[in-house]
Amino acid sequence: MPENIYTLLNSIYTYKSKDIVVAFDLFNEICLPINMEFFNKYIYDKLKNDEDYTKFINTHMYHNYFSGEESKLLIYKSHMRIKSNEENNVFLCNLKEITDLFVCDFIHNYYNFFTKTKEENIHNKSK
Repeated sequence: MPENIYTLLNSIYTYKSKDIVVAFDLFNEICLPINMEFFNKYIYDKLKNDEDYTKFINTHMYHNYFSGEESKLLIYKSHMRIKSNEENNVFLCNLKEITDLFVCDFIHNYYNFFTKTKEENIHNKSK
């Protein structure tokens, strides 16, 4: 099932600009809105004491001079986007603690569905 979700979301991600209305409608049919307040507070509470972390409205940034990690988390009503030079970045590590969260990386053909226990987590690279 998660592979089917990934395949569907990837097809929406790769829609041509002329089909953006269809892609937008399809995305809204299969995805629930994100509780922006919850996720903003959750990430802020986890990282507020880290000197490498900054936040501005719905944008969270992490720049660690020692490890070289540069990551940005943008929280939208429809999705969250992480831009990072690290695959296992600070934001993804913290989001793993939240259950029932589906994470996709369309560039590297990766998805993960975080569930209640680590044993139930589905971690896969799409074929």
